[in-house]
Amino acid sequence: MDRTPSPSATTRTNGSKWWERRRNRVILPVIAVALIAVPLVIQTPPVGVSEGEPAPRTFRANRTVQFVDEAATEAARAAAAESVEPVYVFDASVLAEARGDVGAYFDAVRQHRIEYGTEPTEAVNVLPPAMTGYDDAWTETLVTVDDTTFGRAARATEQLVTTVLSRRFNPDELGAVMQQLEESADSLALAPAVREAIRGVATESVRPTLVLDPFATEAAQSAAAEAVDPVVIVKQAGENIVQRGDIVTAEHLEIIRRLGLLDQGGSVPSLAALFLLATLAVAASAAYLWRFERPVFERARDLLIVTTLVAGAVWSTRAILWLFPEVSLYILPIPLAAMLAALLVNNRAGLLTAVLSTIGGVLLGFSEGASAVAMLVWSVSSVVAVSFMTERRRLFYVGMFLVTSGAVIGWAASLAGGAPPFESLSAAANGALGGMFAAVLGYGLLPFFEYAFGVTTDVRLLELASPGHPLLRRLMVEAPGTYNHSVLTGNLAETAAEAIGANPLLARVGAYYHDVGKVYRPGFFVENQAGEINPHDETAPTLSALIITAHVREGVKLAEEHRLPAEVIEIIEQHHGDSLVSYFYDKAASQTDGAVAEADFRYRFTRPQSREAALVMLADSAEAAVRAVKKPSLPRVEHAIRSVVDAKVADGQLHDSDLTLADLDKIVHVYTKLLTASYHPRIEYPEAMPRREHAHQHHQS
Repeated sequence: MDRTPSPSATTRTNGSKWWERRRNRVILPVIAVALIAVPLVIQTPPVGVSEGEPAPRTFRANRTVQFVDEAATEAARAAAAESVEPVYVFDASVLAEARGDVGAYFDAVRQHRIEYGTEPTEAVNVLPPAMTGYDDAWTETLVTVDDTTFGRAARATEQLVTTVLSRRFNPDELGAVMQQLEESADSLALAPAVREAIRGVATESVRPTLVLDPFATEAAQSAAAEAVDPVVIVKQAGENIVQRGDIVTAEHLEIIRRLGLLDQGGSVPSLAALFLLATLAVAASAAYLWRFERPVFERARDLLIVTTLVAGAVWSTRAILWLFPEVSLYILPIPLAAMLAALLVNNRAGLLTAVLSTIGGVLLGFSEGASAVAMLVWSVSSVVAVSFMTERRRLFYVGMFLVTSGAVIGWAASLAGGAPPFESLSAAANGALGGMFAAVLGYGLLPFFEYAFGVTTDVRLLELASPGHPLLRRLMVEAPGTYNHSVLTGNLAETAAEAIGANPLLARVGAYYHDVGKVYRPGFFVENQAGEINPHDETAPTLSALIITAHVREGVKLAEEHRLPAEVIEIIEQHHGDSLVSYFYDKAASQTDGAVAEADFRYRFTRPQSREAALVMLADSAEAAVRAVKKPSLPRVEHAIRSVVDAKVADGQLHDSDLTLADLDKIVHVYTKLLTASYHPRIEYPEAMPRREHAHQHHQS
């Protein structure tokens, strides 16, 4: 039966493998977006404060805030515009029109006097339409007077109008002008009825000579409004906004809202924009890791660590805004997430975490301006500080640095926000407390993260590299030859790891512990025999092979008992892979006529799965091979090392280690250089004579 898979089955298989390889790269970003974006779009519960009502509690600024009060600014500008006097312009046509009206009136009356005579009743009944805007009593008076009086009245009226309208006055001043006009009319030496007619006709013709210019007035009002400076409200960190029981004003509400202490409602577009920004931040971070930190991008554990730390920073900030809305920004352990990311992953991951945490604080409204810069600087400085850590106990010095830098950064940011120098001392004290909290929490959380994520930090590796570790001390005392061999192997592996871009510290520590299983039977290993009888001479080859290969299993057991990291245990288990114990295999083959089962003389463990494990395997075998070279020279040492490497490659031991041919060339070069220096030929000095014999010979000469 043909079992060749169909093309469709092959396609499905390839597709599933493709999805398995990229599953973490798809799922983790989605999880990251959800974890980081959700707290951004969740609104703060309302605090129950309303304008015009007593404050339910005292509100204090959790950070320095400065903003323009738009409502107060608009009110001030409106008041400035209203205070501007209207702009009037002189209308020269008013006088001409008024004189024309007066002249037309008196001409009409004069014409009436000629046509109808001077009988009052008849004159009143036949007044022309053009004169109906004037009082009939005035017309009756002017119709019945003699010609001399009529002429004087006409001239007096025109003179009054001309005098009044030659002045500049606006509608607001019209009343005073009319009063002066009436007084002038009453002073005329004419009969009261005639004076009344003159006053009435003149008054009817007078109107303000200054008329409103709406365009100029509007321009003046706009200029006055624009000249008003914006109303800026400044609240320093720690300053009271409103005391409990005081009536809440609109200004109080605006300050509380700006500080994020009040439910802002959050419209759908704003929440969608926040979610989009969070998504873009995660996407940009993923692109950064893919471009500059490919190992981190390929390792799901590291991505999960960074995601957890950033999400933890955002969620904790949101929770603090809920529970302690008035807390100072600088009293929080801001550098904690970046510091842990640097220790658990690497420094670039720490810097990325610092940037993302700062972005989260800004989007939450917890920081802005100088305070946001302070957050970023503080977090970045913590990454730089922990990069100098060589032991866990040195976290104390990192803590002192964080306390000092927190005080300086808090003080500087407060000053930059506009606070007086004395008030900035409070921010400095809070920054010092925040640095102390970051150091204490970092020291406490680091082992938890190491255990939870199975991470072996450089700090942990440096502790394991110390000769004072109990397992290394036991190896030093019970198997000193193996200990010296392990130290030299560690130097070889570490230097080669630096040359090919592997983890030097992990390679060195793995080499230190790779042969710890030999403490159970140290005498069966040649480096510990020191010229004594070799017990393998009296042991069957198969049993000798079992004893030799058992040191790997026993080393793994010891490593687990001492809780060594998984990466180190893997190196112990894989440093021989399933290679052949050739010495005892050849010995068994020479002692028997039948075929010898090769499987009985092989290590039964996993081949190296990492470059560090492969480096330890090659360093272990190369050091043993060069140690057996007689009169080692550079060509002989290099030949021995290349023979070891070629044998491991031919046996398939390095197939799973991701080492390239270029890497192998670099490894051979490094091992040759170091082992030649370690096993260079010694000068044979002549045996020294006893002092007395030497003196006797000198005396005889």
